[in-house]
Amino acid sequence: MIKKILVILFILILVIVISIVSLIVFVDPNHFRGYISQTVKDKTGYELTIEGDLRWHIWPQVSILTDAVKLSDNGATKPLLTADNMRLDVELLPLFSKNLAIKNVFIKSALINITDESKGDNAKKYTQTLTPPSQPNTDISENKKNVSNWKFSLNKFEIADSTVALQYNNDLINFRNINLLLEQNNDKNLSIELKGNIDKNQQDLFYSVNANVDLTQFPEKAIIDLKKLDYSYNGIASSNKALKGSATGVFNYQQSPKQLNSQNLVFSVNDNNFTSKINTRFDNKPYVDLQLSSEKLDLTPFLQQNAKSNKDIPVQQTSPVVSSVAKDNNQLSILNAFDGKTTINIKEIKANKIIMNNVKLNVDNQDGIATFKDLNFDFANGHITATGTANGKQKTPQIKLNTKINNINLNSFFTQMDMAYDLDGIFNASGILETNSLTTNKLLESLKGNANIVITNAKLNNINIQNIIESAAAKYGNGNDKSGNQKKYTEFHKINTNAYLNQGNIELNLLNANSETLDIISGSGKVGMLNHDLDVNLNIKLLGGWNSKSDTIAKLQKVTIPLRIYGQFSNLRYQLDIAQILSDVFSDKLQQRLDKLRDKLENRNGKDKDKDKDKDKDKLKSKAVDILGGLLKK
Repeated sequence: MIKKILVILFILILVIVISIVSLIVFVDPNHFRGYISQTVKDKTGYELTIEGDLRWHIWPQVSILTDAVKLSDNGATKPLLTADNMRLDVELLPLFSKNLAIKNVFIKSALINITDESKGDNAKKYTQTLTPPSQPNTDISENKKNVSNWKFSLNKFEIADSTVALQYNNDLINFRNINLLLEQNNDKNLSIELKGNIDKNQQDLFYSVNANVDLTQFPEKAIIDLKKLDYSYNGIASSNKALKGSATGVFNYQQSPKQLNSQNLVFSVNDNNFTSKINTRFDNKPYVDLQLSSEKLDLTPFLQQNAKSNKDIPVQQTSPVVSSVAKDNNQLSILNAFDGKTTINIKEIKANKIIMNNVKLNVDNQDGIATFKDLNFDFANGHITATGTANGKQKTPQIKLNTKINNINLNSFFTQMDMAYDLDGIFNASGILETNSLTTNKLLESLKGNANIVITNAKLNNINIQNIIESAAAKYGNGNDKSGNQKKYTEFHKINTNAYLNQGNIELNLLNANSETLDIISGSGKVGMLNHDLDVNLNIKLLGGWNSKSDTIAKLQKVTIPLRIYGQFSNLRYQLDIAQILSDVFSDKLQQRLDKLRDKLENRNGKDKDKDKDKDKDKLKSKAVDILGGLLKK
């Protein structure tokens, strides 16, 4: 039994060896040179040049080896593809029936140039017609008859360790270490595996793609099933931590009308996961409909990387470059490239200490102007809503928003913004704000607009306005005019003001406030959001809250007291000239008494003109001295 098996195996081996020897002897691979080149030209319009002789390679599989190969476009100065060698793995038995069944085309260390120098007649035709170039069917049939009556089939195409140089405008982008495996699953179904990296200006993007492509209805329709896309990005701004993630989804392509739609698109960026839906129409101007949702978006790692990278980059002393071409500084100019709409729903956005919840955005872009139909989110225990526009048609960006702010807790706000503060309360405001910059460090500086501000249950920490006035007044009184209010803050039921934002400052006017013990009947000044300082002038009316009821207190309650508060948020100071106030009060009182005294003297002189004038004058002078002495004592 064993001998029979060995005999059978020996016969099989002998048949294979004879077949291979017959192949090498009777079939010259150079017969395929013109056929392969012509087939490539018929299918693509490009010229394939094979240098040197084709030769058989038997082990570990039957293959045809070539020397250097070039793929060129007619009229181009550089070839589209160059490679040191190419290997065609063929099936053995079909060769005897004149069928060149290629299992795999393997190209190693190829250089693919997609630049202006590699573009020729076919590229121009493709640009003009937006369809791949092709030859008439009569030419194809004639060429096939003239070249060979062999049949051709291809099951797999593979590129390893290759490079693609892609020119985009004036930039050259290098796709390096490309490993591509393109395999035909059935008649019109392909599987794609692609790996490599892209580098540009010290920035690297590593990617790995696995997808299936259904070409059953191609070119009218195609379905791309993206099984998985993994990527990792490293650049100057993110050198400490890579930007990485993955994506899966299904894309449906349609030729007429030309559009691309997605289904079940899920992707991630680091620890942030998103679900999305994209519908794109490729009209004269593309139209994009994007829907995006996520449970959480954490921007903190990116902000920390950018802040550190900005500190680490050295300042280079270079000569300025003067250009005569006007530079477009509008970061929103991309809006002119497409029309569309965007709907975004994110439950939580975190950036350092800042936390925004239930973020909703609805934007419609038409002709370079994006309209914010709805923007609202929860922040600092309150809610913010806005509508407006973003203009990308001008030289500089212009964003204009009609904003409403409801019930923002100032304690939570300043804590999240990581700012020192001395003002607590519930903040409400409404107004129109606009900016002409999207740069983070210039955003506050460029912000402009008017707003009506109301702060309820306000508390000005570390300053007790009532106690300041009372303590100053006590120095000019009998020392007993002190109130029982020894708190280290000032409370107001409500603060109202109109504000104008300009160059990082909030300019206040028509400011008024009220409390149980004092009112601010008018005020003005500025609050610096960039320098974290303020300088306001207040006109105050005292209402009560004093322990004693001296004449000094009564006089102060009848006048308006000016008070200036200024300094950094964390170290506010005040300025109050109480001596001048008391001097004015007492001067007015003294003048009133002197006027009364003069009237009495004039009346007395009229009634007693017949009496002894010298005697009466002495009495009146004595009374006047008594009155003046009483005033001076007080």
